[in-house]
This record gives sequence, structure tokens and C-alpha cells, in this order.
Amino acid sequence: MQPKKIWNAVREAYAQYDRFMEKQGFGIVLAVCVLIIGASAAYTFYFREQLAGQTVILEDSAEPAGVQEMQTLAQAQELVSSHSAMHTAAPKTVPFSFAQPVEGFLDRDYSMLEPQYFAQANYYRLHPGIDLQAPYGTTVHSCASGRVMNVWQDHELGLCIRIRHERGYEAVYAGLSDAGYVQAGDPVAQSQIIGHVGNGVLAEKDAESHLHLEVWLNETPVDPVELFLGILQ
Repeated sequence: MQPKKIWNAVREAYAQYDRFMEKQGFGIVLAVCVLIIGASAAYTFYFREQLAGQTVILEDSAEPAGVQEMQTLAQAQELVSSHSAMHTAAPKTVPFSFAQPVEGFLDRDYSMLEPQYFAQANYYRLHPGIDLQAPYGTTVHSCASGRVMNVWQDHELGLCIRIRHERGYEAVYAGLSDAGYVQAGDPVAQSQIIGHVGNGVLAEKDAESHLHLEVWLNETPVDPVELFLGILQ
């Protein structure tokens, strides 16, 4: 086809479109506007319906603020009660300890296997306690809390105090120069003063002044040093 004919055909087509738009263009534009408005209205209505449905679900499932506060308070009270019950059921215990009754040197140690020689009495015998050397008149303290069982003058051990301590232990504080602080039946606390160092043990009178200490458990002597060190409990 010749270019001139093509150009004439294009001009004719455009002229026909122009005449059509002059007659029908307003109607088409109006129809398009109506379609757009209708689509927008439908979308807006659908969106509002969805949002309203979600709001209703949330309102139905939500609990009043007061109910939530009551539940929180109840949970807190239950937690406090559980902690209180736990502390009541498992009270704290104080570790058992056996303190040295005087600040002194170990002059003669505990020996229940090999007899020791006592020059004053000129014999060998077992030693069911320890001798703690200290100046005459040094204060003697209770090794642990307990109760005084007896205060007496013994022929061999001199002036003595027997105290029943914790966990079944009994201690004899012997060779004292004074025991006027306590009497039978008195409760004593750990480190409480009960007497003064002397030198009253008959077989040990050749030694320096000291406290003769014996500790017994179920009528069996035990080494007081092991109690001081926490080896025995």
C-alpha cells in the first residue's frame, strides 16, 4: 500500500473516532466514573463489615479490667502463701559447734589406746580427756549450750561440773578452783562462764594449772579436739 493511501486511511479512522467521541464521549466518561464510584462504595462497605466483625470478637473475648486485677491479686496472694509455707516447713538450722572452753595450750592430749605415764601417781593409765594449760583463775566457758547435770567435789578429779550439751554430748570440766557460777539444773549458753581454772586433779598436781576436760557420747569418751575442729558433729 502506498504511503499516501496509508496516511489517508489513518486520517479517516481518526476522523471517525473524533465524530464518535463527540456523540458518545460524555456517556462513556460518565459510565466510567459511575463504575469507579460504585467499586469504591462496595470496597468501603466490605472493609467496614470486616472491621466491625473483628471488634465484636475482641469485645466478646475481653475480660473486664476488674476481673483481671482480681485474678492478679489472687495469684500474688497464692505465691506469698506458698513462700510462707515453704519457710515454715523448712526452718533454718544453726550449725552445731563445740568451742574451746579456755584459751590455753594442750598440755596432755586424749589417749584411749595407749596408756600415759603420770609422775605424781607413778602409774600408767588411759587419759579419756585433754588438759588445757592456762594461768590459775582463768575463766572457764561452756563449750556449747546445754544444762548443768551436777556440780561436785571428786576425789580424783577435784572440783567438777558436768553439763549435758547438744546432740547427746556430756562434758566434765574438772580440776576447777571455783564453780560458783552454776548449779545443777541451770541452763547454760555457749561461751557462758561456769568457773575458773585450778589444779585439782590428783594425778596431775605436778603439772601447771590447767583445765581437765572430758567429753562423753553414749557413755563413751571422745576426743574434744575433734569436736573443736568440727571433725565430730
